[in-house]
Amino acid sequence: MDVRTGFRRLRYFDKVAETLNFRRAARSLGITQPALSRAIALLEAELGVRLLERTKTGTTLTPAGKVFHAECGRVFAALNHAAEEAQRVARGEIGSLAIGYTDTAIAGAIPDIIETFRQEMPNVGIRLHQVNTSAQLTMLHNGQLDIGLATGPVDQSVFSAITVQRERLVAILPNGHRLSGRNAIAVEDLTDEPFVLGDPIDWRVYNRHLHELCEKAGFSPRVIQTAPEAQAIIGLVRCGLGVTIMPACHAKMSNGHITSIPLADEIAPMVTEAVWIETRDHPALSRFCGHLEKYDLTQVPNEPIAPKAEV
Repeated sequence: MDVRTGFRRLRYFDKVAETLNFRRAARSLGITQPALSRAIALLEAELGVRLLERTKTGTTLTPAGKVFHAECGRVFAALNHAAEEAQRVARGEIGSLAIGYTDTAIAGAIPDIIETFRQEMPNVGIRLHQVNTSAQLTMLHNGQLDIGLATGPVDQSVFSAITVQRERLVAILPNGHRLSGRNAIAVEDLTDEPFVLGDPIDWRVYNRHLHELCEKAGFSPRVIQTAPEAQAIIGLVRCGLGVTIMPACHAKMSNGHITSIPLADEIAPMVTEAVWIETRDHPALSRFCGHLEKYDLTQVPNEPIAPKAEV
């Protein structure tokens, strides 16, 4: 007996067991009474047991039929649950997401965005991986990440991308530095300063951007030390080893132990993009991307990114 035939006979038996009347059961199922009787007889022959007794006073379930009917109810409930779960997966309400992020992403608006998504979709498991931008793009290609939160811009001929954060760059100085009393600092004011930068490998995308800013101001930064993470970079600045230029979100986490001053130069904000590969069939990822699109990215950089107003 194949699966479809077996399931159909189970449905037929279940209806007869409910009504204990072949005529009413056949009418409800939309088949003839003889066809229903044959299906039940074939089911009983397949099982090797009598499920129903037909007497002059009506139809009754045998002891075996009562047990079989109860088990059929569990089968139908399991099938209904399986169908509902499959539909929820297809809608992106159940699943998992592997998300990469940079120091800048996690220091800014991203935690709020992920928190609100988890509240809306509690059955989508999220695994967060702190990975630099270049590694994120490799991991996306290899299927190790579903989506990355990387320093942009990225190559949109290869990836799909949404801007999720924009941060102004600020000069970060030790407290008491000779420039700390200013309201703004030009990049060229840092010409003779020692710099603390991110690790040359993990921070190469951002460091390239910073070197370009300094070169436009007429100098090459004198790097005296590097560190692997933003907090470590800020810690070295706090120690008085040098200065740095970073997205403003990092300065907010310093608890007043350093001085951050906006740059006077007309410099585009540092952009964090959500990056993924469009061709992959991943309903939970589609749901997350839809969540990102609800956020208003027209606000002033450095301000918290808020959901768009309902229209």
